[in-house]
Amino acid sequence: MLSMTNKKILIVDDEADIRFLLKRALSSHNYSVLEAGNLKQGLDLFDQSNPDIVILDVNLPDGSGLYYARKFKNEKNIVIFISADNDKLAEGFKELGANGFLKKPFVINQLLDVINNVQINTTTIN
Repeated sequence: MLSMTNKKILIVDDEADIRFLLKRALSSHNYSVLEAGNLKQGLDLFDQSNPDIVILDVNLPDGSGLYYARKFKNEKNIVIFISADNDKLAEGFKELGANGFLKKPFVINQLLDVINNVQINTTTIN
């Protein structure tokens, strides 16, 4: 398992309850967590903080996370899509600029597994 200390995660989701629960759970696993309720806030926080991981909801009130995934991605960070109603993403998320995908609802252990697997694969590839 990779060390999670000092890893910065940006959560972009319009549901405050989801952001709260994810922040609480991820913080307890030694992640530093930032949160945004829409794409504009998410892009601003991304530019200011350059997070290691972005957890990006697909359906947001001010646009599609699918369209903005590549804006959140750079050489060093990881993008993970989350969505309640997009089964097709489970197969094609990489072509859209993401490293991982989780269908809502999920439990925190599923998210941690995706984060760990993506970090291992990204480290191996680079």
